[in-house]
Amino acid sequence: MAKAAKKPKLDKAGLTVLGLDRLIDIALDEAALNVSFKKRLNAALAGISGGDAVAKLVDSRLDTLQKARTRIKGQRERLFAKELESLLATIVKEFGPVDPGMALERLIRFVFGYEVIADRANDSSGRIAKIYGQACEAAGELAKVLKPEDAARIPALVTPGIGGADYYGFHTLLAVRITGGLPADVLKTWDETLAGNMKIPAGSPYLPAIVPVRRAIADARHDLDSHVLIEKALPEGLQEPKLLAARLFEAGRFTEALMWVRRPRKARMGFLRRADIHGGSVAPVQPDAARLEAAILDGMKDRTAAQAVRWAAFEERLDAGILRDYIAKAGDFEEFEALDKAFAFIERHPDVNAALAFYLEWPRLDLAARYVTRRTDIWDGRFADALAPAAIALEVNHPAAATVLYRAMLDHILRAGLSDAYQDAASYLSRLSDLAGQVQTEPGQMTHGAYVESLRQKHGRRFGFWSQVT
Repeated sequence: MAKAAKKPKLDKAGLTVLGLDRLIDIALDEAALNVSFKKRLNAALAGISGGDAVAKLVDSRLDTLQKARTRIKGQRERLFAKELESLLATIVKEFGPVDPGMALERLIRFVFGYEVIADRANDSSGRIAKIYGQACEAAGELAKVLKPEDAARIPALVTPGIGGADYYGFHTLLAVRITGGLPADVLKTWDETLAGNMKIPAGSPYLPAIVPVRRAIADARHDLDSHVLIEKALPEGLQEPKLLAARLFEAGRFTEALMWVRRPRKARMGFLRRADIHGGSVAPVQPDAARLEAAILDGMKDRTAAQAVRWAAFEERLDAGILRDYIAKAGDFEEFEALDKAFAFIERHPDVNAALAFYLEWPRLDLAARYVTRRTDIWDGRFADALAPAAIALEVNHPAAATVLYRAMLDHILRAGLSDAYQDAASYLSRLSDLAGQVQTEPGQMTHGAYVESLRQKHGRRFGFWSQVT
């Protein structure tokens, strides 16, 4: 039997098979139906004549975007997003290869126009915001291929957009991404300009957009001393001492790192911006302070102090990860004693849900099961977020413990009459029925049949629940 021919894919190789004439016909047909596609084709054709021709087309579209004030609603929002995608593709893919400097200037203008667009469109799906996040990423890539004379012009174009707190975030994100592609001398001059403008009122609850940009410049220049100076220049309430400590630790500057990691980070007002959600946040992830402090102390060869920090953190939050760090750093023959001490602490801990979660994370399902069955009467079904995953984890090898937890959650739902949770309750009862044959009933415990009968006697009028029981 002859082998069927392989179906061409919709990729470069597959389209090549169609041939130039066929592709031209398809492109012309699509251009007649799709205005955005037609505009991109025109931009590609204009690019043959050089950057000025493409710039004229792009500028015209940017002018239209900037001047428009009509609200964008409903189905129109999806079509408008496609227009923005087309414009972005034109700037990046058609204009960029022709003249990256001119293209980046237009990309900056495109991103700076986001506020106007945000006022016109609800964008509840985040589709439009995502396009602007992609534009910021593309700007960072274009910055890497600029000619020196073009790179020198970019900071002056970006700086006006980062003068305030930048609620929308895309101005800041744009600047941060661009820093990664500019030459060191340009970054140095830019940072000097920004430093002169970094005047922050002592009680300000907001971090100015200049700060994350200056931090990004310091990263791009591999200049740790600049990071220290930036942090010291900030009011205490806006400092990020743990982040600076992490940088100092990585550089082997342990004494300074220890000072900064022990400095408290004051709570301050914060908010999520659309750039944080859709474009890639400029806010760095905070390091685990206890782990970082312990690592710094290890670097200083103070093992006793490092272990004390780890143990205190374990006791405070029942963190299985930091206990693993503690055990890993324990001396020969100390790890077994340390584990016994840790498990004894868990058994005494007043938060039974946290203790159970620790056993699951460690993992020691045998100890979790014993912990549950020794305390059958204390499990509160209100905490289903903690009990449900534990019950699932214990089902296979520890059905008696799983039974205790499923009953606790089921009892709470019916006792409180939580009609929205009746489907969950019915699922718990089904799991209990499946487990019944695997559980050896202990003295004083109800069999599954007796338990179901007790439910009918206490909650027989919960018709919404019983109607879902199969």
